[in-house]
Amino acid sequence: MFEILHKVVNELKFRNPPSRDWKLERQTNPPTFGWAQRVSQNELETEIQKRRDDCLKIIQNTNIENFVPGKVSLVVLSCRRWWTFKRLLKTATPYFKNIETYSNIEKILVDNDSGPEMIENVKEYKFFDKIIQHETNLGMVGALKDIFSKVDGEYILFFEDDFVVDHPTPFINKCMDIFNEYPEIGIIRLKNQNNWWKPFRRISPLRKTSKGDEFWTWLPSRNGEYNVWAAGSVMFRRVSYTSTGELEDAPHVKRTNKKLNHAHLYENVYGKRYNKKWLAAKIKNCCPFIQPNDNQQSPGWE
Repeated sequence: MFEILHKVVNELKFRNPPSRDWKLERQTNPPTFGWAQRVSQNELETEIQKRRDDCLKIIQNTNIENFVPGKVSLVVLSCRRWWTFKRLLKTATPYFKNIETYSNIEKILVDNDSGPEMIENVKEYKFFDKIIQHETNLGMVGALKDIFSKVDGEYILFFEDDFVVDHPTPFINKCMDIFNEYPEIGIIRLKNQNNWWKPFRRISPLRKTSKGDEFWTWLPSRNGEYNVWAAGSVMFRRVSYTSTGELEDAPHVKRTNKKLNHAHLYENVYGKRYNKKWLAAKIKNCCPFIQPNDNQQSPGWE
């Protein structure tokens, strides 16, 4: 009876979400779960049972992927937003030099037609090991499809040019522990944005690694419309991407096109396929990336 009532209440929440500007909210500690659906341990175990064996086989199949074990390919996507990109570099450069202890990282800039002046400005920070320049704007999907097939890291750490890195401790080893101990986790979300309350979120009880780091598991929505794959501020297994299949070839259209713009194709269309196998994690008290949302929309969308 309780399970039926719980389901009905959550359905009502889904139809009548609260009105708030989630883009400007920061995650509280502990998180404000609000209208999100809290999944029982039994329901979580059911979701894991559907996936774990298949995920483990994919990870162990060395023929599916060529990578350097343990290597992290840090990818930043940029397009003509130097003032926000400069802010990112001012925070990311000292963080990865002085705080993050994981050393097996390659840092790659993927630039969508920002021009030579911005590239020269970027080089002054000496942050990137490699810069991929596209002379025409390929759009988000085009640029990422190109680079995701070229990196040789076992993991991809992806964020965008309007983020800020702000965290007092290292976080990559925490991600590695989750990936190593929980094969069904394909992606870890790392942004400090308080979107927990959204009514389609399905959040499990806390789980724990052998080293004691706690994390929540995010599950796709019951109706299949919302997913755990995300655009920026994530670290994911490269094999979880390639086993799902590459991003579609798609023309670059304006963001006002709700069905064909690259953000929709990346997060929603591709995300639904991704969620058939993989789940997401959110580490407790570990949100190194902030998106201030104080900037104009990227010129790349136009």
